[in-house]
Amino acid sequence: MARSPKDSLQTYAALHAAKTGKASDKWSSYLPAYDRLFAPHRRPGVNILEIGVQNGGSLEVLGQYFSKAEVIIGCDIDPLCGNLVYDDPRLHVVVGSINSQDAYDQITALAPAFDIIIDDGSHLSLDIGNAFVDYFPLLRPGGVFIIEDTHTLYTPGYGGGLLDPASAQQFFKALTDIVNYEFWMGEIDANEFLRGFFQDGRPPAFIAEGWVDRIEFSNSMIVVHKALKAGHAKLGARVVSGGEFAVDIRAKSGASGFENPGAG
Repeated sequence: MARSPKDSLQTYAALHAAKTGKASDKWSSYLPAYDRLFAPHRRPGVNILEIGVQNGGSLEVLGQYFSKAEVIIGCDIDPLCGNLVYDDPRLHVVVGSINSQDAYDQITALAPAFDIIIDDGSHLSLDIGNAFVDYFPLLRPGGVFIIEDTHTLYTPGYGGGLLDPASAQQFFKALTDIVNYEFWMGEIDANEFLRGFFQDGRPPAFIAEGWVDRIEFSNSMIVVHKALKAGHAKLGARVVSGGEFAVDIRAKSGASGFENPGAG
């Protein structure tokens, strides 16, 4: 039986467009991206953290979209966010710097683990990097860490710059090599490869453990997917179907399954 319109699942884009009351501010390109990223997590018991809530409307949109979510937390450094009041008991606001111990303790007291984390906070390169290091470990396996407004990472005023080797943009670009670590781990240790991004020279353990599964870059957005399990052997077994070989790829290919350069 077809669902009636009132029972159909609305898209995030539609809910955002229809929003009244507390303002929610998103770039148009984010809306279809959110529908794609959020849809697999639209199930009971989901926990969500949004860093930076401003006027608070985005938390209500998340509450509508994730009707079966357990806890949705917003964190904002602006003390005016402490005045936000919600009818939905699942929505919570923590006032403070996301990278402070006090905010971390309040957030983890409300929910010890998350399925989705959205960083729409200060947009400062240093804050983005620290928030990722502190909160990515709280993601459940298969969760997503979304960083908004990454165009700021090209701006010196936000601690970034196109040629700044220590910007958060360069750090996440370097993580794409960690995704493929199984193919170069014999050349250099993962921690040594990334140590220049950290003041103490010690990258977080989850990187070397292989919890970063894949990374997406789009205009003003970076998405880091957490693996279902730790480890760097992600390519999997080679799968060949059919038994007729005009060109014997079994002899010509290397361990990765791709043809050797110049094989012809």
